[in-house]
Amino acid sequence: MRTLHSLFFALLLLFSINATATTLNLHRTNSLIQRIQLSSIVNITTDNQDSTLVIATSDHLILRIPIVEIDSITYGEASYALPGVTTLSIDPMVQGGKTNGLVDIHDDGGCPILERGMVWAAHSYPTVADYKFSAGVTSGKFYTFLSDLDPERNYYVRGFATNCEGTAYGETIKLEQKTGNVTYNLAVDPSAAFYDQLKQALDSACYYYNRYTTFEANIYVYYNEGIPTAQASYRGSIGFGPNTSYMWVGTVMHEMAHYFGSGTTQAWKNLMVNGVWQGAAGQALCQELTGQTLKGDGGTNPIHYWPTGINYRNEVSSVQDLIEHARIVQAMLVEDAKIPNK
Repeated sequence: MRTLHSLFFALLLLFSINATATTLNLHRTNSLIQRIQLSSIVNITTDNQDSTLVIATSDHLILRIPIVEIDSITYGEASYALPGVTTLSIDPMVQGGKTNGLVDIHDDGGCPILERGMVWAAHSYPTVADYKFSAGVTSGKFYTFLSDLDPERNYYVRGFATNCEGTAYGETIKLEQKTGNVTYNLAVDPSAAFYDQLKQALDSACYYYNRYTTFEANIYVYYNEGIPTAQASYRGSIGFGPNTSYMWVGTVMHEMAHYFGSGTTQAWKNLMVNGVWQGAAGQALCQELTGQTLKGDGGTNPIHYWPTGINYRNEVSSVQDLIEHARIVQAMLVEDAKIPNK
């Protein structure tokens, strides 16, 4: 929030330096921009013990604006406009006080973007004076990363972009932190030699999906001697065969990804084009977490993706690999492919 002193200093600069300016732009904390023709301004004062900015215009209009509602003041020229900003999404999963969002700068307003990113706060209209993540100086879609989040609190977030006209904000989205609710029904005789091994793998997989995704399901899990490895169908079931080397957390999570729609839904397949994932959220998150491009099978019927697809045991060397798998599946299916999470 600007102080009274800094607001008037900004106004002084407008009138004494910016000779080409044609409009006075009051950026409100609720993201609205109030434009006033400079040529129409007769006088600017304050009242109510300097708590209200009063602007008198040549058409006898008196504008009274609470100073606490003013985020910043800029000048404008007829040939420029504020950037066009859309807040696309926010990942409701918060891990270690961090999460991510997606923003689109669809219009630069006619002059270069000076800064872009996302802002967040516990109040309804976050601005660049609150928590801020900066993410470059170009237009288009980009991923943002929020940090220092309190796991017991909800937040409000929105994208922003600044150009020569000032700062514009996108729609505000409420970040309501969520977790998943994935359970299973193991249709296997508890006396089977592999029962405990499979159950432990299922328990571990449910932990990671519940901690790092928003999926909800009670999955039917069965055993069939004719299954060479393991298999799953979209919102159907997961099956295991006699090869116990596949009864481990990695394979279970791999099959859960299929169960929730990875490689088993047309919405997912439509975004795997020529072996490269086209979804902005999954692609950006994968590159941030792994430094690699999110790819998969080519052709018209893609089934698997990588990295983090856990297609082979050697893809998992640490707990972090399992976490990254769950987070990228969440981004691909829920944020990009818009597949229901329950």
